[in-house]
Amino acid sequence: LAALIVEKTTDYPSAEYSLVEDVALHFTCLMDRLNEQRLFQPDLCDVDIVLVQHKSIFPAHKGVLAAYSQFFHSLFTQNKQLQRVELSLEALTSQGLQQILNFIYTSKLLVNSCNVQDVLNAAAVLQMNNIASSCQDLLDTRSLRGEVEESLPRFTGTIQPRCCKMPSRHE
Repeated sequence: LAALIVEKTTDYPSAEYSLVEDVALHFTCLMDRLNEQRLFQPDLCDVDIVLVQHKSIFPAHKGVLAAYSQFFHSLFTQNKQLQRVELSLEALTSQGLQQILNFIYTSKLLVNSCNVQDVLNAAAVLQMNNIASSCQDLLDTRSLRGEVEESLPRFTGTIQPRCCKMPSRHE
């Protein structure tokens, strides 16, 4: 980690200096650690996102999800004790949701002709309009238009997730 910067401050009446880390570096390190928890230490996560049809479970942090997705923000503010979110939607695939979660935690979204529709659907469900719009723009460009099967459905519906509160993540 980089050394802290000493700054003169007026933040506190008795303090003359504060030690400050570069903000971008600080938040990059923080998100890297949270992503490592999500991937390798799921017991440190406080919610499981479950895709019922695919039998896939994605551990995550409520605060991180709620900060980036209006869908999760609404869900978690209405159900504060929620520890498991079950989504039974044909529009959502494991690959699409995984890419969205990777983006939330890393700011990198890997999209290609094979997964762009899945990512678009996941972004639409999770009310992440900037990502959905960008994916739609990619589909509309010549670079991906011919590569994506025309038969893939576009997500246009309204979603009501089936959620359940569970006493423990591991029961």
